[in-house]
Amino acid sequence: MESNTAENSQDVQSFFLCPFLDMAEDARGADAVREALRTIPIEPSLIRDRSGWLSLERTEKGLRLLAELTGDPTVVARAGRAAFTKRYLGILRMIIRAVGSPKTGYDQMVSGAARYNKVGKFSIEHGQPGELTLVYETVGKDEQDPITCETRVANIEAFPTVFDLPEARVEHTECIHKGGARCVYHVSYPERARKPWRLLAALGGAAAGTLIGLPSFSFAAILAASFATLLYLIAANREAQGQLSTTLETVYEQQDAVELAAIDQEHRFAELLEAKAGVERQVEARTAELRATSDQLAETLDEVRELSQARTDFFSNMSHELRTPLTLMLSPLSQLTKGEEPPGGRNAALASMQRNADRLLRTINQLLDLARVESGNATAERAPVAPIDLLYAIEASFVAAVQAKGVTLNVEAEHGSNLMLDGGWMETALTNLTANALKFSRAGDVITLAVRDQGDEVIFEVRDTGRGIPANKLESLFERFARGAGPGAGTGIGLSLVHEAARLHGGRADVRSRLGEGSTFSLHIPRVVADGDAVSHTLSAQEAVADVCIERDGPDRYAPLAFVAEDNPDVRTFVADILSAHYRVRTYRNGLEVLEAVDEEIPDVFVTDVNMPEMDGLELTAALRKKRGLEDTPIVLVTARGEADQVIEGFEAGADDYVIKPFHGRELLARTDALVRAKRMAGRLVHQERLATVGVVAASVAHHIRNPLNALIGGLPAVRGRLEASNGPGLDGPTSRMFDVFMDAAERIEEVSTDLLDLSRTDREALQRFPPGRGLAASVRLMETRFGDAIQIDRAIDEDAQVEGRPGELHHVFLNLLDNAARAMSKGGKVEVVGRVNDAHYDVVVRDDGPGIPDAILDRVFEPFVTTRAAGEGTGLGLAIAADVAKRHGGSISAGRSPSGGAELHLRIPLA
Repeated sequence: MESNTAENSQDVQSFFLCPFLDMAEDARGADAVREALRTIPIEPSLIRDRSGWLSLERTEKGLRLLAELTGDPTVVARAGRAAFTKRYLGILRMIIRAVGSPKTGYDQMVSGAARYNKVGKFSIEHGQPGELTLVYETVGKDEQDPITCETRVANIEAFPTVFDLPEARVEHTECIHKGGARCVYHVSYPERARKPWRLLAALGGAAAGTLIGLPSFSFAAILAASFATLLYLIAANREAQGQLSTTLETVYEQQDAVELAAIDQEHRFAELLEAKAGVERQVEARTAELRATSDQLAETLDEVRELSQARTDFFSNMSHELRTPLTLMLSPLSQLTKGEEPPGGRNAALASMQRNADRLLRTINQLLDLARVESGNATAERAPVAPIDLLYAIEASFVAAVQAKGVTLNVEAEHGSNLMLDGGWMETALTNLTANALKFSRAGDVITLAVRDQGDEVIFEVRDTGRGIPANKLESLFERFARGAGPGAGTGIGLSLVHEAARLHGGRADVRSRLGEGSTFSLHIPRVVADGDAVSHTLSAQEAVADVCIERDGPDRYAPLAFVAEDNPDVRTFVADILSAHYRVRTYRNGLEVLEAVDEEIPDVFVTDVNMPEMDGLELTAALRKKRGLEDTPIVLVTARGEADQVIEGFEAGADDYVIKPFHGRELLARTDALVRAKRMAGRLVHQERLATVGVVAASVAHHIRNPLNALIGGLPAVRGRLEASNGPGLDGPTSRMFDVFMDAAERIEEVSTDLLDLSRTDREALQRFPPGRGLAASVRLMETRFGDAIQIDRAIDEDAQVEGRPGELHHVFLNLLDNAARAMSKGGKVEVVGRVNDAHYDVVVRDDGPGIPDAILDRVFEPFVTTRAAGEGTGLGLAIAADVAKRHGGSISAGRSPSGGAELHLRIPLA
């Protein structure tokens, strides 16, 4: 460790730190302080050495460390006063008191600064009785820690206490620690009254000096004269000190106590604001925890979903393949059983049932064939087939579908020899290829079914001019359960059956495709000519339905909004008609259309089918859950997939409910209503719990503020009275102003705490007459306290008008309106608050000059969960609750634009 003698840089006298050292040792003990100082390093003995010196850097570190060890926020002021006591000035204090004055003392501080500080110099720019301007400039080294400047200010303030006078008042107008080139102190100090005994002391000193100057005056006489003068000075000092010491000590003790109390109140008030912010952070943190838990659950189930995906896709595909023909069989059969005539007549119904029974049989046979393929026992049962007849039969089955979608379907074929083919497998392969082409085509596209005789092989082709397939998907496209390109791609079973059909015929399947230009699927079958007649193929045609999106206005313009995604036009219209009883409805053909729509308008609920082109319901649900503001919007999946693992998959994606086809309309409406009501209720409960929690915290903190505050308000006048009684009528100007400042600060804290107690009362349920303007004014004051100089609030409030209602509810509305306005603006913005009587109503208008409310949500700003803030920053319930409160009080609330382009909220409450 560096020793005392190792201090090479002599910048500042070490005794300058002595008052701080003594106070630190009183607080922590000498041993603890010594150990702490060794980290700098400084030995306490060097600080107590009146001839010792320290570098500026170690002086600043020592000051900061000793001040922190005391744990006293007033330590600098106390050390400044202590530096001019007898303990540290010694006999010099008595001499200064006898012959000096504040003016001469400050002059000496300037002229003698070099004796104790070699890195700074003082100068006096101008002075007059009771006032002067001191300038401090660094020489060679710059100060780093502002505590050095704070200590310098404390010494300047405390110097008049040498003469038992009040401290000087110092205005620090320029500071080197705030970017200034020097420190400038404007000092106002009390003048010292002239006393006869001081004049005698001065004369005695002069006489002693004269005697000393005489050649014949002995050294004993010199000592006697000096001793006599010193005795007189001591007596005079004791006399003055006896009169003022008690009073001055009381003043300083009370001053320190008041300062500590003021600091304590500031801390308590800061705790109040932090507690309120803490409640909000806690609510947001819990919301984030729930979201994180949900994400973790989704990740945990990823492996399960991957393992069951193949089986899920298989049963999903088969469910659709089986349910469609069953529906077309069961519906006419039910009518025939009841003795009713089916549409189109009995014979047409029987023919339809026969065709769909055949279709169902073919599907079951395909399942059996797939099982045989898996076991290696699948074979092709060949029979004579006319290729051209097969293509025209497939074309006929798609006539209605292609017309509804605006797609052209062509056949390119020539009559030729009958071929030996398995008609069932070839029909399955070509039907799947045609259905896929139609699924990924848009209006205006062309699909072509073709067959070409190449001599040694026959090539069946399905061409389209659709979107095409990415190159990285082509290689695995025919693999079992492989999915095609883009959202809403199939399950992979269809193309795997195409591959099996070609393989069982000794041929192959391939595909050529380019993005934006379309695709061509080909079946290359070895040519085997048949001797007999070809088997006829007639496939059932699909009913043409207009594929258009619709809208329903619902019961009124304020009804909740529902988005419906469904690719089947009949089902889309059916669901829209059901929901329109309680909702405004917008319908879309797939998930991509919904995602585009939510950028313009956010609904209250989504109802979506699972299997759709472009983007299916599961992908849509996952995408919606990732969008800001849609994390909690209810989503209802409507599908034929009813197995447990398929339902779990929907919930994993983020769905809130699952409706299995076939369903009753009332069931869908009831489930949707329950989800919307639950979301609104949960949101309101969270918002009300937050308000209640903040109210309890605010009331508790305000109560703790008022207890010590009452002691201050009651004790300060008593202290002032004692000082006036001991010093005669009236106090000097600085002391009087000091007490005025303390009383004003205490009264302002009392006013804020009273406002908090008033605004935090959440138990006012009974109706009563009260002046809303007072609560509005209190809310403004709280906002000013919270945001400080960041915003400007202009007010014009009538605080006398009376209304009838619940004060607590209206006060929360006032705070919400003001908080919204303040948060909407950048620093320096302005809020205008008006509370006035107008047309038998009390009108409250809050205007700001922020960005305003977007036109897209202006009409819905009072609906629940509508907000302009970022996710996690607001519940979207504040203005909805404000509207409810206004309605319960017989009033209204509206929103618009302020003259400056910001937001303007207008609340009207009838007068009592």
